[in-house]
Formats: sequence, C-alpha cells, structure tokens
Amino acid sequence: MVTNYVDNKELKRVIEDGKLKTFRIRQILKKQGIILTSTNAEQIAEQVYPVLWGTGDIEKMSQSIEDGGNYLKSSVFVLTNSDVNNIMDDTEDFFSNFSFRESKYSLMAIVRDGDNILVKLRYALSRPGRNAFISTQYKETEIKINKMSKCEVLVDVRQASSSEMKDFNRVLESQIKKYSSFSAKHISLQVLTNENRVAFFDEFVKKKFAGWRFETVTKIELKKYEGTDDEETRELDGEEEGTLKNLQGITSAILNGTSIRNNSFVQECLDNNFYVSTMGYKFESIADLRAVVVEINFKYDDLKIDICKTYEYDSDVEDLRLHPSEYSVQEAILSMFQKGAYEKYSEILERQKKEALEIKLS
Repeated sequence: MVTNYVDNKELKRVIEDGKLKTFRIRQILKKQGIILTSTNAEQIAEQVYPVLWGTGDIEKMSQSIEDGGNYLKSSVFVLTNSDVNNIMDDTEDFFSNFSFRESKYSLMAIVRDGDNILVKLRYALSRPGRNAFISTQYKETEIKINKMSKCEVLVDVRQASSSEMKDFNRVLESQIKKYSSFSAKHISLQVLTNENRVAFFDEFVKKKFAGWRFETVTKIELKKYEGTDDEETRELDGEEEGTLKNLQGITSAILNGTSIRNNSFVQECLDNNFYVSTMGYKFESIADLRAVVVEINFKYDDLKIDICKTYEYDSDVEDLRLHPSEYSVQEAILSMFQKGAYEKYSEILERQKKEALEIKLS
C-alpha cells in the first residue's frame, strides 16, 4: 500500500542500482500501451523519470523490488470454539475484538462472506538510511478464515516475513486468554510418526498440480528427533557448494517414483535419529514461462508454505530471470500449494490414526 508521494529521483536511483529490473518496468508500461525499446538500466531510468506514476504502478514496482519481503508466505492452523452458537459469528467477534496495542499491527478491515472471513492487518517495515522508495514499506498481513465444521475454522495467515508468525502467535495467544472457549490446534509434524514425516514430504511432491510440473529439490533440512538432548540440524541447500550431488540424488528418487529415504544422505540422517523438517521444491509452469521455488516447513508448529523465489521470462535475455512476481500471481500459486499440502497432511494423519486403531484392535 502506497501512503505517501515518492519522488521520481528515488525511483530512478532504484532502477539504476538494479534493485528494480528493467524488464519489470517495461512490463508495467507495455500493459498501458507504452513500449520501451531500450534494455539499459540507466537509459530506462532516464526515460521513466518524467512519468507521473499512479499509486497502483508505484505499488506494483515496490512489490517487484529484489527483497525477501516481497515473496509471500503462508501459515495454517485450526481455531476451535468449544462453546459455539454460530462458529462464523463467534469467529468474527473474536477477530473484531483483537487488541493490537502492544503489537506492530493495526486492523484495516474485516470482510465477511458467508462461511468465509477475511481479516486485513497492516504494519510498517522501516529501513532507516535507505532510498526513500524502499526506506519504509507498508506490509499487509491477510488472515483467511474458512469454516470446517460447526465448531472449527481453518485459519490461513498470509505474511511477508519468515518470522512474522511468531509475532502473530503472540497476539493470538493473548486473545485466546480473553476468549477461553477458543483454542488453537496447530498443524504440527510432532503428531506424525517418523515414518509419516518422511511420507508427507514424499507424497506432497507426487501430487498433481494443474499447470505445473516438479523440476528439482532445492533444499532439505533434518532435525534431531524429539526427546534427544541434541538440537543438531543437518541441511542441504542448493545455494551452497558441495550439496548439489545429494540434492540431485533426492530429485532422482522423486522422479523415479521412489522415496527420498533411498538417498544415502537422507538414510544416514534417519538412521541417526533425525527427521525431515523442511523441504524446498522448484516447479515450472506448463502454461507460461514461469517458475517458482516453494519451501514447506512446520516452523512455530504450524504448516508453513513459503514462496522463496519466482522466475519470470525476460525477453532481453530470452530466458527466465529471478524476480518477485506480482502479489496476485504469487497468491494463486501459494493457494494451490497450500491446499495440496494441507490435504496431504490430513490424509496421512487419518491414515496414521486408522493404522493405530487396527493395531490396537488386533
């Protein structure tokens, strides 16, 4: 959200510094019938300097700046009301009366549509001493609430920062103390067996996502199993040297239809009391020239889907270029993968309960 005028000199500097890619400027102008032929950052900065930009364009450009905060993240949990009259009425009251006085948030709006509620929060992210175009960015946190049953709703918190859920959970816990009938049921790996934790990450990537195909594993993180004194974590990250071979092996296992546990690194970790806690996947769009890296983890005991990177086609280089996509594009991608992850988690949890019951009755 743009709340103050940004001098074009600041925009010009952001383009010259390479923080805002020229192909993104050209995309925005092309949609308005203005074609820029130059690909040089300094030339384009000079060309756009006299333009009187609207707030919509400025917001799109702000969202497209190379910054981790311009990639959307999602955390999901279940909110339960034990003393329910009408779950949606009670939930609307619960969020309407949230107290944000001691938090960074301010309440912008609550929109109710039948069995769905949208809560919009806002906060300022300050970076003192930086270019005025990016020194203060206003971020919105959207909370999407959907009815699951007569006493439960699914809460989806859309956030810009990887650590933001920690702040939100603090506010949530404070509100639950005031509404004793409400409780949060976190979607956690801790309730799954070690075998099913591996199964979740195995089976998620094998789901069919319309218009997208799996390309490669970009990251895997394993943690020591609960009950051990050691907090050790092992990680393979595609951006670190020496990890590519193991990640390729894990990718091959997935593409061959087998389990990630067939990789020697993963198997060694599992044999030493580790479990998979995070995985990153890269998907390519079949419909258009676009790619995305999504990361699934259970940070702060909630199912968390992070968009880590997006790639869009740049005609200047005739290839995909790393760059934050528009929020509307990211929103559609995030919704698709989040729905798939939650469905797979629920399926495995039900399967685990059924197997435990069968063992008990046998």
